[in-house]
Amino acid sequence: MKKILLLLAIISTLSNAYSQVGQETPACLPDSIYQDSSAGAYPLPLDAAGNFGLAEFPACINEPYELVFTIKLGDSISVATVGTVDVVSAKIERTGAISGLPEGLMYLCNPPDCVFPDTTLGCIVVTGIPTENNTEEEYPLVISGAAVLNLGGLIDFPLTFPGLIADGAYIIPLNAEGACARDSTVSTQNYLSQNISLGNTPNPVVATTKIEMTSLLAGDFQFTVYDMVGKSRYQQTVPLKVGYNTLNFDASNLQEGMYIYTLSDGTAAIAKKMMVRR
Repeated sequence: MKKILLLLAIISTLSNAYSQVGQETPACLPDSIYQDSSAGAYPLPLDAAGNFGLAEFPACINEPYELVFTIKLGDSISVATVGTVDVVSAKIERTGAISGLPEGLMYLCNPPDCVFPDTTLGCIVVTGIPTENNTEEEYPLVISGAAVLNLGGLIDFPLTFPGLIADGAYIIPLNAEGACARDSTVSTQNYLSQNISLGNTPNPVVATTKIEMTSLLAGDFQFTVYDMVGKSRYQQTVPLKVGYNTLNFDASNLQEGMYIYTLSDGTAAIAKKMMVRR
């Protein structure tokens, strides 16, 4: 009996091992909070009003770095003189598609071929260790690729981001070694999510909702509500204490639809979704 059980255990182990052959660990995971957002790359570029951008994701020389862009693709795009056309996919080259990266940083995609099918979420991770050959300054990035459009046949429509879909700038601040106040391995899902639990009830919201924050950190945080095109609709400074915190939010001035609300300490942010109904 023992021999049979041992044989079954060995078979099970081998079966699991073989089933994992060929499976590839994703280079990154897209942030599902952007599932209902308009097409684009998130976080959004820095705009003229000073919103968004990469200021909260600084890098440091000789320190590990990671930044995840979530890619949301729709099923159509508006092209001047043509109108609305079907999108089959978007793609970037597996190397050289992101210009302006500090030496020592590179990027990987999920899917691994850097081809993002329509109506899906994908991601690009910028990762590596900035070398001593870099200078301490701001590094503007541009993501270059193409949308594959169906115009009776498939054609590549060149795109840059920032650019046609979203104006602004992507700038990675590169600091001296040891200047980062925390681990510079960052992403849109960062260290705040390990220290603050964020949610709201009721959700969906008809008039008012209670924002609930259980925190291991104390200090002033910025509470912001965005619509699904990234426009700020409400902003308030919230002083958090260690423990349970609440904020009553009046959503009566918001139109029906999906919104994203964030809590930021100026260096990182966490986000949740809220549905407003009328």
